[in-house]
Amino acid sequence: MFRFNLADEPLTNLELKAELQRHKDLRTVQIKYSCVSDVLHAFIFIALYFNHFLSGYAILVAVGLSTVVALLLATVPRQTLIKSDMVVIVLLSAGTAMTSGILLSKIMNESFIGSFIAALAAGSIVIIGATLGRKIKKVLTAIESMKPIIDDEISWQKVMTLCRKFPELDEYRQSAAQNLRPHLTYGELEAMEKWGQEQI
Repeated sequence: MFRFNLADEPLTNLELKAELQRHKDLRTVQIKYSCVSDVLHAFIFIALYFNHFLSGYAILVAVGLSTVVALLLATVPRQTLIKSDMVVIVLLSAGTAMTSGILLSKIMNESFIGSFIAALAAGSIVIIGATLGRKIKKVLTAIESMKPIIDDEISWQKVMTLCRKFPELDEYRQSAAQNLRPHLTYGELEAMEKWGQEQI
């Protein structure tokens, strides 16, 4: 995923717009995959309902449980998926599937076949929702970081304070201005703040 690097030449206005468009296109593709996944899972549960394998309440339990777990995993603070995250997602997916199956078959007395299929679908919702949701969140954050600081006086004052304190950052700001970008982005401000903290 794109990150501003103060060690490199600042992006020109055209380069920044091209990078922003690339991320918007990626967001569109990811949202499309998310919609396809939702439709497929919905089709499975609808088929179970109309073929009398599960009741409406059972479907609500399976969908609700898996959706809550998927949302929790997709919205954790860390954006980048690492190996330990994938292990947690797989374990929670298996746990959600088992919990759904037990709730439906043992407690709600639903059919074994319906409960088994619903459990697999619930586990699938957790895995796909968590991984794809995390990717969408990462892209959205990157898009936000590319927005220029125009009317945000507080953020612009932070930029100017950092530039007065560190001549290297002021050189970067001036180079960006020469590239027809008089306003830095929120991502560049974040990179500047991180850079400044490393110098202390």
